[in-house]
Amino acid sequence: MNPHRITTLIALLLIAASATNAATPAADGYESRKTRAERYFKYKEWSSALAMYLLMLDERPDEVEPYYKAIVAGAMNNDSITQIDMLERTQQRGISLDSLFNGVRSVSFSIGEAGAYNNFLLLVKKHQPWLNRRINIYLLEYYDFRNDATNVIKTARQLLSQTPRNIGYMKTMARAYINIGDLAKAMECYKRILAIDSGDYDSLLALGNYYAMQLLQPSAIKPQLSRKDLIALAQTYLHEAYNLYPTPYVAQLLAQVNHELETIQQ
Repeated sequence: MNPHRITTLIALLLIAASATNAATPAADGYESRKTRAERYFKYKEWSSALAMYLLMLDERPDEVEPYYKAIVAGAMNNDSITQIDMLERTQQRGISLDSLFNGVRSVSFSIGEAGAYNNFLLLVKKHQPWLNRRINIYLLEYYDFRNDATNVIKTARQLLSQTPRNIGYMKTMARAYINIGDLAKAMECYKRILAIDSGDYDSLLALGNYYAMQLLQPSAIKPQLSRKDLIALAQTYLHEAYNLYPTPYVAQLLAQVNHELETIQQ
């Protein structure tokens, strides 16, 4: 058995014994247990905190907070059994996954242990594979927030294999490719988006910028096409973007591209 789990069981027995010897029943009420649990949690006494949350759940099994705090305490104690047990209990009680996962996320982030949230999601994915798609949605959001481009791309691919026309996942993947400097693959994502929604402004602007920068700043983005082709593509995407939202930035960029066209025509 996991030594941390043994410690939790010992803590639970000691707390129960202490409760038995309490002067009055009120001293061992739910709010008293909650206060003690929060104190244990604050001072990172994970086994004692976990044991107290378990006692709280015995009294009020429909309360959500003790479940997700027990999960975080279990994660910090390297106790995967308790984490899955808490998940299964919430499922039996009809508690929503959203409230559970959001709670784990909030608490993990608040104590500077975001990895506990990530590891819990991966643990659930392993033990309940029928939840894979839903877990991947949470993971994608987490990896995107953490600017973890490698895992964003990996997770987005998994999601797109099931929902290939999801523009949101494609945009997240495109940003990840940009973060690692693979602009060509990012532009492939934007082109896939336009094949689904020809009026997607973000994709039009990204592609227009991409071709315009190759033309105007070749030292920053090495040109992949002739100047004539770059001008034609930049004009096409930027004109469509401008027609949707006529901003000064796009107007200025178009003017620069048009000037390049005049230069090669002279």
